[in-house]
Amino acid sequence: MGFFLQDKPARVLLEMAKAEKTYPADISKALAATYSHIVRVIQKLEGYGLVESEREGRTKYIRLTELGQQVAHHLEGLEMTLKNVHESLENRNRRAERLKTEESAESPEEGGVDEENKAEK
Repeated sequence: MGFFLQDKPARVLLEMAKAEKTYPADISKALAATYSHIVRVIQKLEGYGLVESEREGRTKYIRLTELGQQVAHHLEGLEMTLKNVHESLENRNRRAERLKTEESAESPEEGGVDEENKAEK
């Protein structure tokens, strides 16, 4: 499970889900990762039965297997859920900051009239 929740393997699966078949070089460019690193990740994913490769002449394509498509679909759902959690947290923080600002604007300033009266006595 740890392998799939790492950034690159998850992103490779998500990137591959965008097209029926693709090249490792295209994924490398899209993820701004080295070609050799992406090839190692793809080889591991092939070992899990999530990715398969196919040769057409001298060109090697890769694509998700049915199982790989299922995993990518679940990762997309997880990604959307985590984005919602992040947005919810940001909204809560903005509301808290707004309340702080409103409270400080409504409360009397320190050093106001009471401080002046104390100084006169």
